[in-house]
Amino acid sequence: MINDIFKERRKYPRIELKLSAKYKVLDYEQVFQFTKTENISAEGASFESKELLKPGVYVQLEVDIEDAYPPISMVAEIRWVGDMNSGKDNKYINGIKIISMPVKDEARFLKYYCDKIVEKLSAYLKK
Repeated sequence: MINDIFKERRKYPRIELKLSAKYKVLDYEQVFQFTKTENISAEGASFESKELLKPGVYVQLEVDIEDAYPPISMVAEIRWVGDMNSGKDNKYINGIKIISMPVKDEARFLKYYCDKIVEKLSAYLKK
């Protein structure tokens, strides 16, 4: 029973990766807020926010994968939220599950993710 609590439920590994991004909560008249990702996976990511977002909220997230094309756009659901209190500023870390993205962005995103996995494995094998 106790082992089930700590069991990893992700299907794909997360890669620590600070990428420029911006997000906005869907269904609100909100402008995009600039942020950074903390990590990415094939199905999700995490990013910082100054506002407290609640699990179940849907956001539009645009992530710059630092290629020659516009940022990758996705709709995602907030799955979990953690407090990153860093001194005087409240900051939160938000774990998301990707719900949808345009086909052209999905192909770029998955290629980028796979390339980063290969880089990580290559570095591991060189040790």
